[in-house]
Amino acid sequence: MDEDEQEPQEPQGQKRGPAPTPSAPDAFVLMEDALEKLKILDYERHFCEASDEKPLSRTQFAMPSSNPAANFPLYAALVQWLLASMGNFTDQWDLKFTDPNVTVTNMMGELRKVGINTDVPPHKLKQGHGSEVCQVLNNLVDVALQKKGFQFLKPQHHKDDYPEEDAPADMDDGPKDEIGTGGDMVDDAIDASDDEEEMFVSDANTANTESQDADQSMMESKVDPVAWKMELERVAPQLKVVLSSNSKEWRAHLEMAANLDKEISKDLPQMKESLETIVDEVAEAVEKISGREKIINQNFDHMVQEYRKVQEDLHQKQENYDKNSGSITSLTNELATISEELDSVKSQMDSRGNSMTDTSPLLDIKKAMSRIKSEVKQMELRIGAVEHTLLQVALQNAGKGS
Repeated sequence: MDEDEQEPQEPQGQKRGPAPTPSAPDAFVLMEDALEKLKILDYERHFCEASDEKPLSRTQFAMPSSNPAANFPLYAALVQWLLASMGNFTDQWDLKFTDPNVTVTNMMGELRKVGINTDVPPHKLKQGHGSEVCQVLNNLVDVALQKKGFQFLKPQHHKDDYPEEDAPADMDDGPKDEIGTGGDMVDDAIDASDDEEEMFVSDANTANTESQDADQSMMESKVDPVAWKMELERVAPQLKVVLSSNSKEWRAHLEMAANLDKEISKDLPQMKESLETIVDEVAEAVEKISGREKIINQNFDHMVQEYRKVQEDLHQKQENYDKNSGSITSLTNELATISEELDSVKSQMDSRGNSMTDTSPLLDIKKAMSRIKSEVKQMELRIGAVEHTLLQVALQNAGKGS
């Protein structure tokens, strides 16, 4: 397993990509693709200058940044700008005071409106990095370019106007590119082999008329092997790829399991002895406790019986108390009703007694009788005066008639 893990670290003459983790290559490729499309939308002028942000790097959302808290707000602001560029204006996401979970929910809702698949766990978007984040950004940029009417055309290859004998001389740059910038020793070896290659190409052109077969034939390098090895030793340290440990990679899991197995096998005998000792001690302690429990039960058996009798008496008295409490409650209610009736009877007797001993009505009657007597006397005087007047009138009438 160690030899397999060390194979990717061996120097190679070809350009190597990032560490072969399950998600890193996809994230880097998607981020670079999205960045190139953002440059087509001129995001540096419309987004970066407007929001006072620095231009995005090629690994901005592909890997964790030094400040994880600033990565998600930048991603949310970029998504909001892209949605606004398509005419889908959203409410301003207050990233300082709003919960990131709420922001992610609002973001996924807006992305669904423009037809982007949001089958992504919300916590992945909240991280602000990873292949899921880059995939959503890449899809959103594609929709924005489609709204703008931008289309990617097929590349048009122009035919070269140089003569055929000059073409192989220009093709000598291939071996130089394969070894990078190249050292002086390799350049000298390549320059030394230029004449031989030109002679070979000129002889082939004059001898054979099938130039197309010669162009399609496999290219053979004329570089000196010794110079190649020396140049390889010089650039080998720069070509080494440091594999980052990934907890999700199966080799790391297997190596971790093997190490844990070794540690467990190493510590198992000692731990087994310790556990057996603890088991024996616990068994002895349980036996002692059970023996003491039997002795205590034998010594305090009579007290247990007395306790049971007292508990039964207490239960019986509690039942009696409950019954008496019910009767006391009913009697208390009856006493309350009788007390109310007694109070009403007492109030009636008091009012009647007060009315019997009170002399004010008698005094009122006496005053009324005296007032009536005086009025009767006045009426009698008035009646006598009227009778006297009538008598005089009658006498006068009788004297006139005679």
